[in-house]
Amino acid sequence: MTSGRIEWNRQSWPATSMGAKEFERTQGRRSAWLGDVAEVWRRWCAEEEPGLAVTTSGTTGTPKRIQHSRKATACSVAQTAEALGLDEGCHAVLALPTTFVAGQAMVVRALVGRWRLTLVEPSAAPSWAGSCDFVAMTPHQTLGWLEHGSGYATTLLLGGGPVSPALLRALLASSRVSTVWEGFGMSETLTHIALRRLDKVQDLAAPFVPLPNTCVTVDAQGCARIDAPDREVHGLSTTDLVDVCDDGSFVWLGRRDDVINSGGVLVHPMEVERAFHTFCPSWVQDFVVYGRPDDTLGFEVVLRVQSAEPPEDLDHAFQTFRNQLKALVGSAKTPRAVEWGDVPRSDRGKVMRRALS
Repeated sequence: MTSGRIEWNRQSWPATSMGAKEFERTQGRRSAWLGDVAEVWRRWCAEEEPGLAVTTSGTTGTPKRIQHSRKATACSVAQTAEALGLDEGCHAVLALPTTFVAGQAMVVRALVGRWRLTLVEPSAAPSWAGSCDFVAMTPHQTLGWLEHGSGYATTLLLGGGPVSPALLRALLASSRVSTVWEGFGMSETLTHIALRRLDKVQDLAAPFVPLPNTCVTVDAQGCARIDAPDREVHGLSTTDLVDVCDDGSFVWLGRRDDVINSGGVLVHPMEVERAFHTFCPSWVQDFVVYGRPDDTLGFEVVLRVQSAEPPEDLDHAFQTFRNQLKALVGSAKTPRAVEWGDVPRSDRGKVMRRALS
């Protein structure tokens, strides 16, 4: 049985235990990120437990150390390969740091699936030569790749942050990628446990579909509760507000802490943003819904839009937005104000609503 290959700096190593030792000896000390790759590679080939060990991003609380068994890790990588049709011999690019779960999982996918894996130094604008079959990146990386990087991909998996309409439009028009997927997951679930395909901007309002033998339910607070027994995830409580559909798919509504109490009406910013996705004009580059303190309501709902080329009659455009949103979400959830300005995002592309509130 042939092994896969790991490539870096015009060199190639067999994706085996011997290859890992040679890579670690010759490349592992050249930089921290290469050393991290070598460690994940070596540990997996040595059949050590745990299969993966990562530190959470800290998005929903204090960062913590998470460990996953080899059995759970093998299930995760197999589900990704099957869901996305990634067969033996697949040429993938590793653009994510292996300090996080998604990067480590990519290395293991290549080892288990006998892939050809090209290593790219993690950055905000990844680049590689020619075309690959598969790459996973954050939205922030993807924007940098489109604007400043090089390379092509048949399949792109987005995760680690929200996908803006402007980014998706740019991707679909770029001819740099054939198929775009978005994943829903976290370090605790060993990467994505649900996927949705993004063929058009309106798909940003579509539900996520759980992977096989994975169930997402709602707790008393409206937050997702995840059961993925194949990954040894049982009753995992989250702060992600979701709306579960009859077929088991679900719509992500946002974080529980982001909910806006406007005059006693609880408004999920993501619900309003999803509605705006359905008619958002092409001149809008980015947007966000947030709560602004108000003497009467406690908080008022505000829609902020960002664009380099606004229409001449901006007030008319804003009033049109409000009328269209009122028909979709009702008057109580319709933004009382629409404003012009930048949308603050973190380095990983996540909206920083608290910087606006």
